Amino acid sequence: MLKKTLLFLIFIIPLFCEATDLKPWFGNEYEAEIRATTLYQNYNAISSHCPDSAVKDENDVFLTLSAEYPFKRYSGEFEATAASTRYQNARWDCFRVTGRYQWISEKLAGDPFSMVTSITLTQPFSRALHDISSFHHGHIEAEADISFGQQFGYPCSDDYIFRWWNVIGMGMADEGFPWIREEFACEYNYFNIHQLRGFVHTLWGTGNKHLQPCYFIGYGNVRHQSVDCGIRYSYSTDCWGTLSIQYARRVYALNFPKNTNLVMLEYYLPFGFQNPYNY
Repeated sequence: MLKKTLLFLIFIIPLFCEATDLKPWFGNEYEAEIRATTLYQNYNAISSHCPDSAVKDENDVFLTLSAEYPFKRYSGEFEATAASTRYQNARWDCFRVTGRYQWISEKLAGDPFSMVTSITLTQPFSRALHDISSFHHGHIEAEADISFGQQFGYPCSDDYIFRWWNVIGMGMADEGFPWIREEFACEYNYFNIHQLRGFVHTLWGTGNKHLQPCYFIGYGNVRHQSVDCGIRYSYSTDCWGTLSIQYARRVYALNFPKNTNLVMLEYYLPFGFQNPYNY
């Protein structure tokens, strides 16, 4: 029954389904934020020293459902991800929870920039850990991130015209070596209706092993490296949320899937709660 349900979610209703939100800004207070994301990943080779690393075209689909709730300088998020890959036939991939705190705020304190720190805990399933298409280092993973950025907007208005941000993080699992993440993005906003973003995402593993696709037990000990460049377009409405489409291309890979194309479709819907207390 679960298998049939997940197949229905992934292939029938992807429009109503990014990974963790790590931008240095939060949404409106007392507004829960629901995201449903479908990611399609295709690659035809693996960068590895193993002579048996040749693969056929891989066509993977990941579905992530997440809920986030910001409150003043705090924000919490929960995610559940399902995967349909060569090794995971419409199964749950992982569960993830993130807590964030905003130390510096342009909106709340009139600071010149915003800065947020976060901690993310991930619980992947064993089959996801052994899936080369799904990035996991161990059975329990933790990642600490710091993000900072600036918004530039209209005078006497909270709306932004242009903004940039940078994310730097380090993660560790119950086995293997740490990994390092860095992301940089710039976004242009046209009257809160159209948003256009360009970004670069990098991921670096500090392990001492080469990738062995024929005997893969996770990325924990692998010295992997990857750089993805992409663009994203979002269309926002006042009542029905935001629909986004994103494309990224892996321009560099070491001990990681290469020649990779990633297409993502995301639906984002905030909805508010009436505040019964005067916080």
